[in-house]
Amino acid sequence: MKKLDIFLGLLLSLVTFYAYANQGMPPTEIESGVSSTDTSFVGARILSQGEEIQGGDLYTGIYDDYETQAYGFWQGDTLFFGAENEDTGNTIDGIAEFFWFESSIPKSSDFYVIVLKVKSSPNTIDDWQLSQEDNWLGEFMYDIQPAQHVEAVMKNSGEAGAIRWDWSVPFQNYKWEPLKTINMEQAYSAGYDLSAGANASADPVQLAGSLMGMDFKEGGFLKDINSQVNIQSKGYLNNSYKVSSQYSVTLYRWEMVVLGGADNMAWNLVVTKDGSTANDSAYHEYFMVIQAPQGEEVHLEDIHLGATFRNHNILWFDGWDSVSVTLGDVVWTPPIEVECYAGDVAPDNVCEGEGVCAYATPVCAKGEWLCAMPDNVEEFEVSCDGLDNDCDGQVDEGITQGCSTACGKGLSYCVMGTFDQCDAQQPKEEECNNLDDDCDGLIDNSPDCYPEIPDIVWEDESEEEEPLELSPVVITAELDEAADSPKRHISGAIEEPSNMPDPAEQVEVIEQEPPFQNIEEDTEIIVELVEPSGCQQSSKGTAVGILVLLFLATYFIGYVVGRVSDKD
Repeated sequence: MKKLDIFLGLLLSLVTFYAYANQGMPPTEIESGVSSTDTSFVGARILSQGEEIQGGDLYTGIYDDYETQAYGFWQGDTLFFGAENEDTGNTIDGIAEFFWFESSIPKSSDFYVIVLKVKSSPNTIDDWQLSQEDNWLGEFMYDIQPAQHVEAVMKNSGEAGAIRWDWSVPFQNYKWEPLKTINMEQAYSAGYDLSAGANASADPVQLAGSLMGMDFKEGGFLKDINSQVNIQSKGYLNNSYKVSSQYSVTLYRWEMVVLGGADNMAWNLVVTKDGSTANDSAYHEYFMVIQAPQGEEVHLEDIHLGATFRNHNILWFDGWDSVSVTLGDVVWTPPIEVECYAGDVAPDNVCEGEGVCAYATPVCAKGEWLCAMPDNVEEFEVSCDGLDNDCDGQVDEGITQGCSTACGKGLSYCVMGTFDQCDAQQPKEEECNNLDDDCDGLIDNSPDCYPEIPDIVWEDESEEEEPLELSPVVITAELDEAADSPKRHISGAIEEPSNMPDPAEQVEVIEQEPPFQNIEEDTEIIVELVEPSGCQQSSKGTAVGILVLLFLATYFIGYVVGRVSDKD
């Protein structure tokens, strides 16, 4: 039966926590996470149970309530613990998560924050309420304890880590008078001021270099989300390194009393006199900041949770119930993947590589050794410089450039930092192969490709043609004796005397009646031109002249014949 009650109490606690705790969303541009209990974190890592954090043994609580049934166990990286008085049904429940800040790397210390989520739950069915302040008589009669008590104690007076009470949240007393339900948000941050231009999401090597010389700042706040009023606020809140949470609570008139020290810190939630709403649960979250030597083990000796409840009795003394639980010896170290811190000497061969990568400089960035590469490292080889720029064991491989010759375009290949001869065709002496070997645009234009032919010069030796000289033509008309013949025959001779006087001047003129009589219009007249014998040949010009003269003679004879006919 007791185990069943514990299980039901744990289940109820988890449901209540989920209802009350809502995550605060970090900037999306920076790697972030949300824990299983809706705690958001950015620039921080949650410690892993079993590898980086151990312990959490159960002990009797600070109120020596031996009859209280306590529990404590790890679920993933979250520690659940609490207690229940089986007689009264009142419970105290807590959840703890442990975060390490990445901003610890450049510092000489490791920074942690423990997020404690605590709820005190009275058994309202039996009229139990949270304890609250009373009048002077009640204060005199009863030893009234706070409605909720949270306390942390470090091992060896802080030698194994110290509580930063000045930055824990809440870090000082505060009161809340209005009676209402509000949405609370609280956060703690620890990191370098990136407002000067660095970016937490930048390249880790560049970020590690930029953080040198920057101010390391912390900050924390507790505020009302609805009104955006800070209940508590301190320092510089760095959104790149932050753990935060949001939750809803019903506020009575209460007071938070903070008692802080390096090895011990306590928070007491006291409900002021109200009498009407104290039967609700009291929920609060606490951010406890711890600083430890870099890389060293941290030892939290005890975590105490306690709650006090009151049952009013008008006929007799009030009933009181205190429930408490203690977890002891929680031990943790920085995340196991943290290889280094700023200032550490890099191990040998951290940045082994081929080519120019062998000259890389080891840098501790975000807890791991990274290699700051030289400026001449290339993803693909592009520089013809005699170096293995892409660190693949080959020098200047695959690097070419365009080139050309008189014969066309080609490529030149890089060989050990120098481009070789262009692979395009090179001009050469012309050969008789039906190709343009010397790339001058002509094929086989070498003298060797043709037989030797003597030069031939044509000269026009023809003499200039002399002007045409016309020889005189004498036409003698003879009438055929057969007068009655319908056909008259006229014959003539053409003489071309040489070196003789003009015959026209020496011819004898005889006047007589024309012998042509009774010639009809259709009478055919035949003129014979007899070429003189001899070996003389007339030129082309002479022949043309003769034809012209014959035409004129024919015209003249026709004219004469016409005149004779007119007289008849």
